[in-house]
Amino acid sequence: MPPFVSEHQVYVAGGQQLQNSLLAEFLGKQDVSARSLKRIQDVTAEELDQVGQALFLVDFSTIDINDTIAHLLEIDPQIDTDLFIAVFNVDEEDSLSRLAGLPMVNGGFLHDCPQDLLLKGIRAMFEGELWLPRKVLQQYLMKSRAFNKTFSRSEVNLTDREVEVLKVMATGAKNSDIARSLNLSPHTIKTHIYNIFKKINASNRLQAVNWAQENL
Repeated sequence: MPPFVSEHQVYVAGGQQLQNSLLAEFLGKQDVSARSLKRIQDVTAEELDQVGQALFLVDFSTIDINDTIAHLLEIDPQIDTDLFIAVFNVDEEDSLSRLAGLPMVNGGFLHDCPQDLLLKGIRAMFEGELWLPRKVLQQYLMKSRAFNKTFSRSEVNLTDREVEVLKVMATGAKNSDIARSLNLSPHTIKTHIYNIFKKINASNRLQAVNWAQENL
């Protein structure tokens, strides 16, 4: 197998191999490095560690999203790569709403999403954006803001370094950008982010950023 040398890598995962292959081929023609696979477990930590950012584009109809999250959360602390998940072939917006708050899930696409919109969403996520239907994102933001109001700065014991990391994260910076800004390794940044999430009881970056805007 050739080495993974792309800064950005998409893994199209799911049980429908023909669909996955066609989608990966389409992305490749748009200068987005993509690989089709049946199971996310087919990608090793060593392979992932050779790319800057890896997006797992997961087929909602054939793969358990919770298993995907659990597997990638186990791998994530071992590597410097930024890992995140997007879900496609989602049946309805209500399903997307339930997915929106899950760890590592940065985007979702309904089953009738056109290819050009999917491509736009993938590129946006590699730039650090969330990609969800506006209605879904509005609902999630309202829930997230209500969640954050239950916390106050005085109740959370963040270290000075964690505060620095959180402030840079709140600007929309990716892990690699935070690492360069603070002259730390990407692995150290990941450790700080995990500790921050645990202390403020956040499950993802959006909740952490909202908390930072309210409390720092």
